[in-house]
Amino acid sequence: MTAKLKKVYIKSYGCQMNVYDGQKMADLLKPHGYRITDTYDDADVSILNTCHIREKAEHKVFSDLGRLNTVKKDRKNQEDNSDMIIAVGGCVGQAEGEEITRQAPYVDMVFGPQSYHRLPEMLAQIEQKIKGKLEK
Repeated sequence: MTAKLKKVYIKSYGCQMNVYDGQKMADLLKPHGYRITDTYDDADVSILNTCHIREKAEHKVFSDLGRLNTVKKDRKNQEDNSDMIIAVGGCVGQAEGEEITRQAPYVDMVFGPQSYHRLPEMLAQIEQKIKGKLEK
């Protein structure tokens, strides 16, 4: 039996480095059973990859987080009880992590550029945590 491919949606805001980092995230996740999707509607994981330098990026993140939370809530109400992991990465994640979790407590993970290499491991930990909650 083959493992189910998981879908990851990565949205990068701002600078060219974020676009590069978003591709790096996708490349890191591919060997762990993730494939890129162009929409968050069917994603198992949605990552907002943010830039702290570009104007209004932080506001756009919170707007998109609200939309992602709606999808997350809708999924929890479905019969299969599937869940979406919501993550905020990049410079805003690093600089505003506490504020993000305060304003958006449904965000599962906040991480900065220095921890991209640990992304598969961090997602696996969150998946196990969610799985544990579903089994209770």
